[in-house]
Order: sequence, then C-alpha cells, then structure tokens
Amino acid sequence: MTSTVSFKEKLKQAYSVFKWDLKSCTGTMAVYAILATVFTTIILTLCLVVGFYSQNNTAYDLYYSSFSVVPNTTDVVAASVRFFQVAASQVVYLLTIIFAIIYTVKVYSYLHNKRKADLYGALPISRIMLFTSKSASAFLFTLVPAMFFLGIIFIISACLGQPIVNEAIDIYVKLLLGTLASISAYGLISVCCGTTVNSVVMFITVCIAYPISAMFIKGVANGFFYGSYSGIFKDHFIMNALNPLAAYDGINIIYWLIFTVVCIVASAFLVKNRKAERAQASFAYYLPCHIVKVLVAFLAGMFLGVLFGSLNVFGDGYLGFVFGFILGSVPAFVIAHLIFYKGFSNLVKTSIPLGGLVVLVIAVMAVCNYDVFGYNEFIPNFDNVKSAGLIDANYFYKENNSNLNRIVKDSAEDFDDKDIINSIITVHNSILDKKDFSSDKKFQNVWYDMFVDNMNIGLNEMRCSFAYKMNDGRVITRMYSPSADNLFSSVGIDTSEIVMTKTYTEKYSVALNADQNDISYITVSAEDYDECTLGNTENSKKDLTKVMEAFRKDFKADNSDISKVLEPAEYEYSDFYNYSSSLYYNKDFRYYKEQYPDAVCLLEVESVGNDYSNFGSMLSMIASGNYSIYNTPQNEVYLIPESYKNTINALKEIGVLNSDNTINEDSEYSEILYR
Repeated sequence: MTSTVSFKEKLKQAYSVFKWDLKSCTGTMAVYAILATVFTTIILTLCLVVGFYSQNNTAYDLYYSSFSVVPNTTDVVAASVRFFQVAASQVVYLLTIIFAIIYTVKVYSYLHNKRKADLYGALPISRIMLFTSKSASAFLFTLVPAMFFLGIIFIISACLGQPIVNEAIDIYVKLLLGTLASISAYGLISVCCGTTVNSVVMFITVCIAYPISAMFIKGVANGFFYGSYSGIFKDHFIMNALNPLAAYDGINIIYWLIFTVVCIVASAFLVKNRKAERAQASFAYYLPCHIVKVLVAFLAGMFLGVLFGSLNVFGDGYLGFVFGFILGSVPAFVIAHLIFYKGFSNLVKTSIPLGGLVVLVIAVMAVCNYDVFGYNEFIPNFDNVKSAGLIDANYFYKENNSNLNRIVKDSAEDFDDKDIINSIITVHNSILDKKDFSSDKKFQNVWYDMFVDNMNIGLNEMRCSFAYKMNDGRVITRMYSPSADNLFSSVGIDTSEIVMTKTYTEKYSVALNADQNDISYITVSAEDYDECTLGNTENSKKDLTKVMEAFRKDFKADNSDISKVLEPAEYEYSDFYNYSSSLYYNKDFRYYKEQYPDAVCLLEVESVGNDYSNFGSMLSMIASGNYSIYNTPQNEVYLIPESYKNTINALKEIGVLNSDNTINEDSEYSEILYR
C-alpha cells in the first residue's frame, strides 16, 4: 500500500515501529547492560587495586630498586586509570559489535516470515518507511547503550583525575562508522534473502571470505613478483571492501560512508519491489548468492591450490596449484549451493560463473608463475640509468606513518655518480643471484607474504629497496622484504659503499633526520673508557637537543670523506656504518685514535624503542595503543674529530667533556642510566 500521509504522520508511524522493536529487543538490551556493567566493574577494581597498592608496597619498591630509575607511584596510578579507561572502553566496544548483529537479525526478521510480512504489508505504512524505521531502530539500539556506558567510563576516569585519551575517543568514531556499515550491509542481504539463516550465513561468509581472499591475492602479487610492494594496500579499502565489520577499525571513513549510502539506497529500491511471498523462500534476489558462491569457491580453491603448489605436487608447483584449485573450488561451490538452495535445484544452471572462475584463475596464475613479462629478473641496463638509489632498512630512519612507496621512488634521484650507480646495480644483481625462482618456492612465499604485513612483531616492512630513474624519465623501483627463504641474512649482501656516503647518511640516518623525541639517548665515550649518557627525559632533553643540533651543524659543514678510510674491517656484532661512523658498537676508541689522531670522542645515538623499565611505562604503552611486540631501537655511532667545534663546545658546556677533551667523571650524566 502506498502511503500518502504527511511527513508528521510518517514520523508517528516510524515511532510506532520503533516501540514495537524496542519491546522485542528489551531482553537482549538487558543482557548487554548486565555484561557491560560487570566487566567494567571488574576492570575498574583490578586497576585501582594495582595502582594504589603500589604506593605502599615495600616489595614493589625493592623489586624496582634493581633499576636505576624507580617509577613515580603517582604516574603508576595515573597509568592504571588510563588502562581502565582504554580496557573498559574496548570491552564495551566488543560487546557492542556482538550485540549489534543480534539486534539487526531480530529487527530484519520480519522479511523472512510470511505471517509478519503479510501483517506489516497490511499496515498503513510504506515498505520503504517500514524498512527505514527498522534500520533506525537497530542503529539506536546499538549506539545509545554503548554511548551510555562509554560516558560512565569517561566520567569515572575524570573523577580519578585522568582526562579522556585519544584512543578512547576514537572508539566513538569506530562505533558510529562500523554500526552504520554493518547494519546497512546486513539489511541489504536480508532484503535479498528469503530466510534468516541464509542472511546470517551470507553475512558471516562475506565478512570472512572476502578479506582472506584479498590476502591471497596480495600474497600472490608479492610471492610471484619479487620486489613488488603491496604495502600500500595494507590499510586500503580494497582489502576489506565487502567486509562491513572492517568499518569498526575507523579507517577509510569516506569509503565506508559511501558504502553505507549505496547499501541503504539499494535496499530501499529492492524492498519496494520485493514480493511478500518470497519470505521463507531461499532468495528474493539471486545475484548476491551467486557472488558469495563464487567467493567461497575462490577461497577454497586458492587454499588448496597454493598448498599443493607449495608441496610441489606432480613435481611442478603450477600443476599442483591447478589440481588443488579445481579440487577445492568445485566442492566448495556445490556445498555453498546446497546450503543456500536446500538441494541440487538449478545447480548446473548456476555453475557457469564457477567455470569462468576456474578458467580465469588458472590463466592468471600461469602468467604469474612463468613470469611472462620478465618482472622478477629485470635489472636496468647501466647505460639507460640516469640516477639511482638504494635504501637498506638496517640503516634507515623512517618517520611513523610516512609513505614508504613515495620515499623509495624519491630515492631514484639520490646518486648520479656512475660508480655509485654501478655499485647499486651490482648489489641488486647479488640479491637476484641468490633467489630461488622455482615454482614451488613462489607458492611457499605466498603464505609468508599473505600475513607478514598484518603481523606487527617488529619484522621490517622492507629489507632493501632499489630505485632507478631512466634516461626516458621513467622511475623503476623494487622493494625486497624479509622473505620465507631467509634470503636476507646478513651474509653476502654488502651495501657499505652506498650507505657509508654522506649523501645517504644525511638523508636516511637517525642522527641527521630523527625528531628529538625519537632519540632515546646519546652516549659519549672517549679513550679512558669513561662515558656519559643523556636520556630523553625532562632533565636531560634540553642538553640532548643542544648536542644533536650542534652535531648536525658540524656534519653538514664537513666536506671530508672519512667513510673512504673507515673500513668495517673488524666489526663482529653490530655492522652499522655511516659517514663519520665508528661502525662497531663497542669498538675501542683507541683503535680509531691510532688511525685518526684528531679524533676526540665517539657519539652513539639510539632511536626510540619500547621501555619496559617500570610498571607505569608498561601501562602507559598499553593505554596509548602501542601493542607492538617488538620495537627494535637503532644504534649509530659517530666519530667526532677536532674539526667538529660546535659539537665539542656543546659537550663541554653541558659538562660532559673537560677542557682537555676527556670525559668529566663528575658530570651528572656520567652514571649510565637504565636504557
């Protein structure tokens, strides 16, 4: 029945629908409220006990007396409150996601019940208004309770003297975006399906199968095209384009808003033309079913195909893949059909997309496997290169969230010296000479490349990169990651001739590029084995900044080429070398003094790593959202000659060096602090 009532009457109709849905979902909301209350109370109690117990705990103080810096108990309490705020918010966040699905299933169940469909169809309300009202109900049932409990958490934190942290505020945006995308996507699926079971199964299948399928595609791109870089897709919308639950990550906001609008518009159009008698049938519209069946077939086929290819079945990785893909995709397609159609009806008729999928995938994988375009072994001809660049990740400072792809492309203009370009090409050749390009190895690398970008465990995103600017203006790049076959062990890859240059050091080193806050400490050592350490704390930050600014000024004014003489002949543990660098973490200063009589001291610079020195810092790390398992600091050790007047004077002014350039044993920095 078409509604001709006024807008005010439509609002009344929508409100009536909301009340019906509220009555239906009251019990579910009560369960949500009880769980949220219990978990929030438990977390608050534990955090307060841990935080305040530390103030008067002798054992605690004795434990931390092993460190040179004992944490401030006030900081520990504040960290405990921050931890409560973030942890409790995360619990509410997870509960909200789970219950959002429950609310949504209940609200849209009328589409899958003939009696309810007939009842609602007889009411004086349009189909679009009814569907929109129910969508709004699901949205409100999800967000209002969540915002209530988040508000309580923030009020408790404020009462305990801790303001809202950014990580907790972000949850508001994530919940809003994720709820919009998930409810609108499930609503569209519900309109297309005839039963609640099919709707739930399709929603879950899409949310799981699509992102894993995208990871397989990314893994194939990296595993088969050696040197390609797909890191730009790590947080790209394409990796989760059909997975509405990914909207809860709060990334790609514009895409998910567009996704929501498209789903709502499509749902409104389809629900208006949906036949009521399709309720309790398998489907009202079949296109989504075909898409999901193909997606499931692709995922199962890729899993078995890559597995058999890795095992070198039939003595050839590609043949093993073909066998595995067919063996996996065909049964998966049939099983999905049986689940959705409740039988074999229309199986042959709807199998045409499966045939197209098999032919397409086998053809594409043949092109990848046999490297038809010669991507893997391509190295430009020396005569065609105008300039080139190399970046070794062991000797590379990269700001957080900086665009690695752009950095590598820009490096193509670093060196135009013919000898350096030739050295870069030589290193590139040495990498490819060691690489096993056999078919089974490529398939084995797919498993590694599928997951490495999604594991934040301190693995380098890139081990080494090469960039070439050709005479015709083209820029060719290759980025090599740590791979499954352990190609990038430290043996056999010598980039010293490039990374020891002043050009490289000025552009990529920690000492010359890092923000002062990213330098955790600097250590000054001299001939008498004494040393002073300046940590990045409130007391020493000013002096650390003063020394680093002086060093950078001297370095940029230095026209000598110390790196041509300082060969890393005797390094055993740390092989970091740079222009004006000592090359060895614990190298005896007197060793360099013999070669360079004007050497005054060594300056060691370390970038920021995770600090686990006290309980407060650990809680702060968790509360700040830094969940990295490892964050390896990077050391650089520089030789300071007499010509570095600014650096030497700065060290004297802060009391680190005496007038005769020896270490001041009475300096406040002479005691080595916990790092």
